[in-house]
Amino acid sequence: MGAMPCRIRPHHRLLRAALASVALIAALVAPVTADAQTTPVTQSTDTAFTSYAFASEIGSGIYEIGGRTIQVYRLTFRHNLREPDLNGRPGFSLILPVTVGFFDFKTADLVHLQLPNSIGALSVEPGIEFDYFLSPNWHVYPYIKAGGSFASASGASAIIYGTGVHSDYSFIAWHGEGLSKTELTYAGVHYSGDLPHDSFTRLRQGAELRERIGPERWRHAPELSPYAVIDIYLNAPSDPASGISPRTLQFETGLMFEANPQWKLWGMSLPRLGIGYRAAGKLSGWRVVLGDPF
Repeated sequence: MGAMPCRIRPHHRLLRAALASVALIAALVAPVTADAQTTPVTQSTDTAFTSYAFASEIGSGIYEIGGRTIQVYRLTFRHNLREPDLNGRPGFSLILPVTVGFFDFKTADLVHLQLPNSIGALSVEPGIEFDYFLSPNWHVYPYIKAGGSFASASGASAIIYGTGVHSDYSFIAWHGEGLSKTELTYAGVHYSGDLPHDSFTRLRQGAELRERIGPERWRHAPELSPYAVIDIYLNAPSDPASGISPRTLQFETGLMFEANPQWKLWGMSLPRLGIGYRAAGKLSGWRVVLGDPF
């Protein structure tokens, strides 16, 4: 990165990164789409509602998988109780991840501003997260949480829990702001009905580069962020209805769009918007990303 010629402007560099992401997406689409067409995913009424019991870990987005569309919103509320200090005493916060899921949502409905009229699933998973300060641009966050997932299908509600640790390292590259995130997660679900209990362990490495593409004088300059994620499942859920592919190694890449600083509505920052493609065997597909990509 330091060897890049100074005559190349930042938005030219960002354009190259964006084109590289698009090229990678295009390369992934052809073989994986063919595989998905020859081996379609089928789901019963009950398993449709249990597909995203792990939504708190999977993340927000509009997923199109096997001809069925699932819209998931994830919001994490946080109350900081103590800041970390340089002497090694960690900070800690109360966290409250909340997810809301809508099934059979059509991506085209967004164009007409049509929203679903019923909730398919809701999860609430309160917990505590510690903040270890290693350097001004490097923090490590162990966490633990537990709660419940409630679905409109009979027997599909569940107790959910998770624990793990993630490391956030920020850096400057190509005159933009970068973030590298490494996370080790264990999550489990215990259903109230006859569905089998399940769990998974995942090692995730993600990275993104944010760079403004408008003049500094703009109050809300557009920002474009190429990102990439690699997931390694040390033990994937045993049932395809979990919403997670049994494939051990999975990839995702895409582009995020937002304003810098972010637009606000009623005092709350509007979520980031992006599009990505995940290569995950039978569950491969495009998704509209709402919020953070990982």
